[in-house]
Amino acid sequence: MRDIISVTMGSTVRGLVEAKHGVEEGKIGEKDGLEENGVSLDDNGNDPSGKVEASVGSVNENEDVEVEDLGSEGDEFCVGDFVWGQLRRHPWWPRQIYDLHTRRIMLQRLNPKDDILARLEELISDTSSLSPPSQAPEPVTLVIPPLRDDFKPSCFHGWLSEEISEEIDIKVKKYLRGEGANLEVLQDKKLKGQLAVREELYGKSAKAAAKAEKWLMPSEGGYLEAEGIEKTWRIRQEAISREVDISSSRNQFDITLPDLGPYTMDFTSSGRYMTFGGRKGHLGIVDMKNMDLIKEIQVRETVRDVVFLHNELFFAAAQKKYGTEHGAVLRLQFLKNHFLLASINKSGQLHYQDVTMGQMVGNHRTGLGRTDVMRVNPFNGVVALGHSLGTVSMWKPTSSAPLLKVLCHRGPISALAFHPNGHLMATAGKEKKIKIWDLRKLDYELQNIPGHANTLDFSQKGLLACGTRSSVQILGDLSGAQNYSRYMNHSMVKGYQIGKVVFRPYEDVLAIGHSMGWSSILIPGSGEPNFDSWVANPFETSKQRREKEVRSLLDKLPPETIMLDPTKIGTVRPAKKKEKPTKQEREAEMEAAIEDAKDIDFKRKTKGRNKPSKRVKKMQETVAKAKRPFLEQNMEEEELLARKKQKTSEVVELPVSLQRFAKKKTLT
Repeated sequence: MRDIISVTMGSTVRGLVEAKHGVEEGKIGEKDGLEENGVSLDDNGNDPSGKVEASVGSVNENEDVEVEDLGSEGDEFCVGDFVWGQLRRHPWWPRQIYDLHTRRIMLQRLNPKDDILARLEELISDTSSLSPPSQAPEPVTLVIPPLRDDFKPSCFHGWLSEEISEEIDIKVKKYLRGEGANLEVLQDKKLKGQLAVREELYGKSAKAAAKAEKWLMPSEGGYLEAEGIEKTWRIRQEAISREVDISSSRNQFDITLPDLGPYTMDFTSSGRYMTFGGRKGHLGIVDMKNMDLIKEIQVRETVRDVVFLHNELFFAAAQKKYGTEHGAVLRLQFLKNHFLLASINKSGQLHYQDVTMGQMVGNHRTGLGRTDVMRVNPFNGVVALGHSLGTVSMWKPTSSAPLLKVLCHRGPISALAFHPNGHLMATAGKEKKIKIWDLRKLDYELQNIPGHANTLDFSQKGLLACGTRSSVQILGDLSGAQNYSRYMNHSMVKGYQIGKVVFRPYEDVLAIGHSMGWSSILIPGSGEPNFDSWVANPFETSKQRREKEVRSLLDKLPPETIMLDPTKIGTVRPAKKKEKPTKQEREAEMEAAIEDAKDIDFKRKTKGRNKPSKRVKKMQETVAKAKRPFLEQNMEEEELLARKKQKTSEVVELPVSLQRFAKKKTLT
């Protein structure tokens, strides 16, 4: 038997041909003009029309029915070969020719769910796309253990198990919390046992997470890959649309509404629905799966921004007339974990409103002027504002002062965006600079990229979209070293002014709002390929939506939990340093200690040892002992004050010409 079995995916045989298996309805291979199910065969055992149909019936394993060899040299099949066949009402699929005796052993020894054919089919299904014989793909070679006389089916099972275990081991390393502790150097047996149990639990949890990723997250994300000297940013949308499937190509479209723009938009957390708003008062909601217009409203006034609330049934619009509580709103953001609607108005006032009760939680005057740059950090719920002096301020509803102020640019800030992990921030300034910042270390920027952007947005996989004028540039950290470089480019029709770019969650799609409507383009690798139905389900029913809304309301976080480092929640607050007591407080404490000392009752002693003079002397010693700590503390403070005065009283030697400018200090 051959060591390498050739899997011929392009064989023109219709029907599963299993040599020495036995076929109830007719035989294949008789060369004297046989008829196979009513179809006449030529001398080579083939249909003159070019097709051979072999009707495969049930195999009776108790009878050894032999099948003669097939035709001429070019159409020979051997035991162990894979043929390209089709069973009745089943798709085209590769099948292997088995020896009857070997097949019987396999069926007896193996569990039906561990069938060799099922596992081989699973492996082969990834090698090539299956097609009918007229579109047969090229042959593929699969290296598997040879079939010998001493063949044991467990070798196939072990080989396939090793392939799966190696893949799981690679995924386990991703979920392990670093390398395990070295327990050999420990002398304490109790600690060694506890750490061993802990390490075992870590290993089990990592393995469970790896198996869940393998079976529950089948889709894998990918990026555009260029060959040779080709560049990914030279690939156009037309070339991408020719290569993708029909459902993905439907995500490429342009909606032209020149009389109602410019447009802004927002997506739900699942990416199923999109809300749009035109500056001339055009509002609506679109189902992006079916491209159905769910709702459309004309409010007949200026609309500057729109944002979804906790689900697709509620959205907020920054209108000019109905801004009584928030003022003339320029930008809106929604904190989904806290059910807070944040807004910034023309006067530079930041408002927080609880949408569950309609109560105003916070109203802060920034004091840094008007701004229309506002984003929420998804990691901690902190609102960041970009100002005209080049600073970025971060706020929370329970503080009237900013949590943090960072000087990011030398000129006004034009755009701002946060990475989904909450640790990276991208800012764009009017001086034509785009900077990437690590919020854990704001001493200096991670990267300084030349370019201008009126709008920024991060995708779920970390791609950064920069929109300015009539062009969009996509930056990607493909190396994983926080080094962003040009990934894709897209140019709109000349004259279109881009106002906002938003990535669609769980899809490789970028929505662009511009002065003439809105557009949608494909950005491979931008969206998360697998969605969690407990977090964001694009196919949720109305019942699931209601249950999710109730659950999210029960899990609603109070505004006090918003902070720069949310990991501090649940930890013990460190003790505050004791404030230095005043002179009056120290005197009051000393008097209280003296009174307590005077109230002490001394024990009555024998005659001669209980004289009044001795009792008075003992009382004086007790009062002096109570005074001693306070007097010692006063002496230390006086000595410290004397040293400071001595240092300030030292005369600094200055040149004669500068001595008249020296500050004269009085000595006490």
